[in-house]
Amino acid sequence: MRVAIVTDPQSHSAGETIIAESLQEAFAGQISPLETADVVISTSRAAARNVTAPLGSPHICYLADTNNAPQSHLMVQSPQRLKPSTLELSAVSATPTETQATVSPGHQGITHYLAGNGIAANQLRQAIDRPVKVISPAIDTQPFRPQKLRRSEHYLLIIDEGNISGLEVAIAASHIAGRELVVVTEPNFELPDLLAEQSHVQFVTADDDSDLYQYLCECRALLCLSSGDFDANVIRAQACGTPVIVPAGGGIEELILDAEQEGPGTGLLFEPSTPESIASAMLEYERRPHKCSAMLASAHAQAFSPTRFAEEIHAFVEAVVNSTVRAVADEPFGGEQRRAA
Repeated sequence: MRVAIVTDPQSHSAGETIIAESLQEAFAGQISPLETADVVISTSRAAARNVTAPLGSPHICYLADTNNAPQSHLMVQSPQRLKPSTLELSAVSATPTETQATVSPGHQGITHYLAGNGIAANQLRQAIDRPVKVISPAIDTQPFRPQKLRRSEHYLLIIDEGNISGLEVAIAASHIAGRELVVVTEPNFELPDLLAEQSHVQFVTADDDSDLYQYLCECRALLCLSSGDFDANVIRAQACGTPVIVPAGGGIEELILDAEQEGPGTGLLFEPSTPESIASAMLEYERRPHKCSAMLASAHAQAFSPTRFAEEIHAFVEAVVNSTVRAVADEPFGGEQRRAA
């Protein structure tokens, strides 16, 4: 069974990029034209607009971000097409309620949706009025394992060039809390002079996963100020047994187990995203560090493994294709006659 995976890298968020990479790894196989695909998977609304699925083939749109949920499940199609990759799938099963088509099989629009987190799934359910399956993207945590080392007292922030605003907030928060902050940047990252001149902040670079692993194992906790719905470093930190402090109210919140709830957790939430609320969360963690369990965090991170992702996505896609084949076969003229018409 062949699957065309269609992406739009220029408009992808971090979560959409990870979903695209997860799909490519889970369905590793050979490239084939879109026209011969048995099923099409697009990884964003932008990618979906450039897809016309073959007649009788389902089109699954896999959305990572809450701001990507449609007002209606019907998409306006563009004649332009993006280059897909077609891959081989293994045969497994999934639940029927989440694999029913949102539109008739063979329609050139989207027939099914997947969500990368529960918040996006809820928005999709409201738009299309039917259940939406949640499959979290995969993160390879094999290089990240807990170490029995004495942790430093500093906090860690991992940034890229697009997250300067988050950096400013984190620097202000650590100043309010009176704590040191280590900021991991990409090599050759150009830092504004104003941000570099902070006595309580140290800037370092991570050339590879081994550098990042060491930083995650040494810090007191990871600060995440991402405005998106997925951050791979939140998963990597938990794999190392490192507590994480993340914003409440978005998909990022679903990546951790809230230590403020009953029983142990893997991190704390802050709201709103102001220096004061982040500093408060930092100090709250220090008052009750036992609420964040390193063992629980490491185990929780394994829920995002590539093996788990491959099993879930294979089961869902196989069920979608099987249900579509049955629906087409049940049409008045039969599936094969309809395709030939």
